[in-house]
Amino acid sequence: MESNTDTITLTAQCHCRALTFTSKPIPTTSLPLKATNCHCNSCRHLTGSLRGSTDILWPGPPPQPSDNLKQYAFSPRLNIYFCSHCSTTLFWEDNSTPGVTNYLAFTGVLTPSSPLPLGQNLIEWDAHMFLADTIDGGAVPWLNGLNPPSAAKPRRWLGWREKSKEITSEGYWPEDKNILLSHADNLLHLPEKEGNIPLKCHCGGVDFVLKAGNAQRDLKERQSKGGQLPWFVDPESYKLLGSLDGCSDCRLVSGTEIFAWTFAELKHITFASDPTSPLPLDTTALQSAIGTDPRLGTLSLYPSSQGVQRYHCSTCSAVVFYACDSRPDMVDIAPGLLHAPEGARAERVISWSWGGKLGFGSDMAGTWREHLPAAVEEETEQFRLARRFPKNFRRVVKEQGAAQAVPGGSGQV
Repeated sequence: MESNTDTITLTAQCHCRALTFTSKPIPTTSLPLKATNCHCNSCRHLTGSLRGSTDILWPGPPPQPSDNLKQYAFSPRLNIYFCSHCSTTLFWEDNSTPGVTNYLAFTGVLTPSSPLPLGQNLIEWDAHMFLADTIDGGAVPWLNGLNPPSAAKPRRWLGWREKSKEITSEGYWPEDKNILLSHADNLLHLPEKEGNIPLKCHCGGVDFVLKAGNAQRDLKERQSKGGQLPWFVDPESYKLLGSLDGCSDCRLVSGTEIFAWTFAELKHITFASDPTSPLPLDTTALQSAIGTDPRLGTLSLYPSSQGVQRYHCSTCSAVVFYACDSRPDMVDIAPGLLHAPEGARAERVISWSWGGKLGFGSDMAGTWREHLPAAVEEETEQFRLARRFPKNFRRVVKEQGAAQAVPGGSGQV
């Protein structure tokens, strides 16, 4: 659809719509706006996203803290602004330069006021930063195609952009494939302590442990006794499914276009302060424990729709869990909170659904993000082939036409 307007405005809006911010008029000739992807440990632990954070310089009035707009001191020079009700991350406040304050908006919350001129892009991502923090490359391999084919691919930096080593070689980082894990690597034969993966937000108010090693041994034993494995468990490696998600709801609450999830039974998640004690064993009990069980720390609940609960940190805004009444014994886990020693992708724990269809990618149809699902699907498939990984177990089931209906989930394959 063509537009004859010479300017557009942007709105930055949270999921619950308690907060809406409007930019100044932006000349369409100044588009696309430049955005940055940050993959540092701190950003992943802040948003819960494997991608970390993604933002542009906000072309509008500065946001002002209020009862609905909460501020969190991310670092001595950076503050985060988010909705106190639904936890949507909206803005960074950057005080790096003495006497100057810049505001940056998370790209996932942005909507243009009118259709863009034909062939015009709203945003172009020009950099990936802090690859070194991910150890294994994190989400970068499937984000090289964020920009349309006519635009340059984002540049890649091990640390700060322009201030660290740039990865200029073709192909994936890390280049040494010997440090990466194989498809079969898991936690079955490691000591219990090495299979305990911290699940912790940026401020530390949410501090749990995913007992991944114990879970794999439990699931293997369950299978050996003829029991049925949960739909999200790889029947050969006993790793948990990891899936990519393009749904509008997850985009809004996290502030990033492509979110990711992994899945676990509640009985395999414990309190860091009491590692022998699991979280409440069903979602009804978990809801009831919010505000009453001090071991849950700053875990807070946002009922985003009927029968659906989204959990976040009330202090730093991190996405933590997705849960729904139809699956009472399990939760979806935001993988950006996992502190796995092998890297951001936690590949001893997670069997990633590289390739196949992006979950809820149809939510982007008819928007400026419309090209993203196909790009991510292509990038992840090429990455899978380069690593010589087989197709993910859920993808195989689906392609064989035997996929069972999975009750109410976020980004499932």
